[in-house]
Amino acid sequence: MKIVDEGFYLYSKKYGEKSKIIYILSKKNGLIRGLSRYSKSQTINLINLDKIDFTWSSRDKNGLGFVKFEQQKKNNIDNNLFLIVKASASELCIRFLPFWEENIEIYNDILDLSLMKKMNENYLLGKYIYWETKFLKNLGYGFEMNECAISGKVDETYFISPKTGNSVCYKVGEKYAKSLFKIPFCIKDQFRKESYKDYYEALKITEFFLLKILETKKLDFVFRNQVISYIKKS
Repeated sequence: MKIVDEGFYLYSKKYGEKSKIIYILSKKNGLIRGLSRYSKSQTINLINLDKIDFTWSSRDKNGLGFVKFEQQKKNNIDNNLFLIVKASASELCIRFLPFWEENIEIYNDILDLSLMKKMNENYLLGKYIYWETKFLKNLGYGFEMNECAISGKVDETYFISPKTGNSVCYKVGEKYAKSLFKIPFCIKDQFRKESYKDYYEALKITEFFLLKILETKKLDFVFRNQVISYIKKS
């Protein structure tokens, strides 16, 4: 079978002397991987979230397959934080998305992230964390911020439940405060401003739900940890 599609380069690893296994988030087929052969005169010089056109071919859809690709117009912005953010998003896609399952919402969110032009660091960090919240939503772990799950009151939410992701107002959650997350203002405000002071608190919440999906107590992501380190130093 043969697939012709477009997508985002996520990662590659060496396979033998003249091949690499390349991971792609494709538009029509979700996460896929395949073998890409190269020579000394034709190496893979892609970086995370570079846009590519590609063909994938194999006798069996469950096989590794072979990939041939061409890079589309490159985003020439080489801001270091932007590179880290794109690498972190790539890591999460590889770790959490199943193969061959289309998700156009996740694809479009990656597209928006990859095409960012504004390189203000606080703005960039906010956009990345917002991307994580939307990524969780598309994995089935979204946050309901606007309405208290118990009282039904709107715009008075204060805590997030680690069990359900639902929110409650202060009066409802006060006596359970130690077992609930306080909603960071950046999440409640849906990252409308260019800068917030509670990015780290927001990342602790998204990390909790990522760990919950993986059913583990430890999350070891190289580039996501760099994003966290960047925030701590700011």
